[in-house]
Amino acid sequence: MSIRMNRNQIELLKELASAGQRGRLIAALASTIEIEHLMGALYIRRLPRTKLYMITEHGRRALVDAAAEQG
Repeated sequence: MSIRMNRNQIELLKELASAGQRGRLIAALASTIEIEHLMGALYIRRLPRTKLYMITEHGRRALVDAAAEQG
């Protein structure tokens, strides 16, 4: 599933990509709606028993595609 992302969502994916496997808190980085949108598309996931999120491989591919579209 591929979704259209806004600038904030793309920036969020970049932040999560730089965090790597350890994940990152994202409460201050994005709205709940943006987080749910990315989770629904399987671009990010929440790490079990934490408040940390990480980018998925599907999300990494979407980030590459978004960067290619931007220029």
